[in-house]
Amino acid sequence: MAKRHTAAAAACLLLAGCLVWAGRKRTVTYLPDERAFPNAQIGYAPGVLDSGTEGATLRYLGLTWRQLEPEEGAYAWEAIEQTCHLAELRARGVHLVLRISCDEPGDEAHLDIPDWLYEQTGTGRWYDIAYGKGYAPDYTDLVFFAAHERLLRAVGERLGADGFVSYVELGSLGHWGEWHVKSGEGLPSMPDEAVRDRYAALYREAFPQAALLMRRPFRFAAEHELGLYNDMTGLPEDTEEWLGWIACGGWYEGDPEGLVPMPDAWQTAPIGGELTSRLSMEQLLTTDLSRTVSLIRQSHMSFLGPKTAETAFREGYDAVLAALGYRLRVTEASLRRVTGGTVLTLTFTNDGTAPFYWDWPVNVYVEEVDGTTVEAQPLALSLPDLLPGGCQTVKTKLAGVPGRWWEEQDRRITLGIVDPMTGRDAVRFAMQTAQEDGRTVLFAGE
Repeated sequence: MAKRHTAAAAACLLLAGCLVWAGRKRTVTYLPDERAFPNAQIGYAPGVLDSGTEGATLRYLGLTWRQLEPEEGAYAWEAIEQTCHLAELRARGVHLVLRISCDEPGDEAHLDIPDWLYEQTGTGRWYDIAYGKGYAPDYTDLVFFAAHERLLRAVGERLGADGFVSYVELGSLGHWGEWHVKSGEGLPSMPDEAVRDRYAALYREAFPQAALLMRRPFRFAAEHELGLYNDMTGLPEDTEEWLGWIACGGWYEGDPEGLVPMPDAWQTAPIGGELTSRLSMEQLLTTDLSRTVSLIRQSHMSFLGPKTAETAFREGYDAVLAALGYRLRVTEASLRRVTGGTVLTLTFTNDGTAPFYWDWPVNVYVEEVDGTTVEAQPLALSLPDLLPGGCQTVKTKLAGVPGRWWEEQDRRITLGIVDPMTGRDAVRFAMQTAQEDGRTVLFAGE
């Protein structure tokens, strides 16, 4: 590991805020870092084959059933993993947003379910509508449902066991997996709530480690504390209607109470989606940038993808990125010498619009000047409970801090949050101090 520059780090700390040393106690206050930057589990989630989104820690993987299981019981894992570079993404610490679909309207007549399944069922309907051409399956077909249960179990075992898939947008039903069908143009309506809930339950069983998101605030989402997603983000009429459903509930498929209020859902489950395709990037990110950012903040969104902001509109790109998800920082840190070591007290806050939803380990490290970790102490910090505007204060005792270490310049104290998938520190704190190798410098020798 490269040698650390502790003097430079100390200078950064002095610039970051107020450093006070009195007797046996030393205190540092830190200013917020308001710049936009990608961070673990939040931000832009471009498609796995897209380029141009800088440093994205999330990637969107959208797969049709036809792509996943071309032959009954034979899954195309090798082709998918090679084409989508999944091993490389996992090694880099990138996580996935996953959606599985059975019906994606297109320019030509086609199937998004496998041929073998169509031959076993064939109870759906071919269509040529305003959305495009395709085939709408009969989701009430028992053969279709049983095969779908096997599919989700297989995908969960392959991709969901180690936390690689962070978010699953419940798809499967309706056009693009969005749980709606263009029934006004002659297609059968979506199945009733009991059938829909059976599909949703399959996802809960298949992906116990992932955060699950539904397109609308269905009763199932409320009862099981699922997240929500909006594929029309930035379009005011659609997004305001979606926010209205979340606030008040609403009508769905003939049921006046098919959607239920979930105004506080974002406090315990993530909100995602993608930017609308109905408005240009110039309108979203320049002309109406303040409106776009306001809608995202009102939604408490953590990620956007696969349609994301374009870097050509730099100001808008950064403004949207900065509005997504948590922004954790330490407001104050103090060291107090005691018998047998030093007590470190840290006060954390969240300047973002959403919590960090995973209970990842938070550690304080004592490091040698060459980067060697001398000591690692876990902090009793509950990340999911640190809501925007809230704060938590925690303490820990460090044995590896010598009495006059700040003069000897031989050690420093850093902070990190470990991604269990990689075992590496992965979260950047939004505070003005040095950040190196996934760790945030709290104190360094002078």
